[in-house]
Amino acid sequence: MKVMTSEDLFLNLSTESNIAQREVEELDTILLGLVERLDFIDVQILRKFYTTGKEFPNDTQPYCFPILYKEMKEVHRLKIGMEALRKRLEILVKFGFLGKINNSNPTNYSPLGGKEKLVRAVIMKFFLINGLTKFL
Repeated sequence: MKVMTSEDLFLNLSTESNIAQREVEELDTILLGLVERLDFIDVQILRKFYTTGKEFPNDTQPYCFPILYKEMKEVHRLKIGMEALRKRLEILVKFGFLGKINNSNPTNYSPLGGKEKLVRAVIMKFFLINGLTKFL
């Protein structure tokens, strides 16, 4: 059995640190790529699903399409038509940020379990990049 010297330990830690740094940089690149594909309305929609302000496990919120549309129009005062909102929701489903509950009338959308941290990171990154942190 070889005893590690302080130099060996330092080299070992610095190698692990470099790997961790590369992983952080790769994650940041992925987040940046996702953020570049979204606009303010997309992020506002994601916030409705993923940032309820409640504690786990009640920290996400599914929505029925008509209720979501009404809230986006009246509460958030977004000027968006029904079909435009529906298309944006479909795009967010394709990106894997939301789930669409099939065979429901009216259509229901829900946040996907296990993606909460990723989506919240995307939301935070969007606001940081665009200098909108005071609106978080």
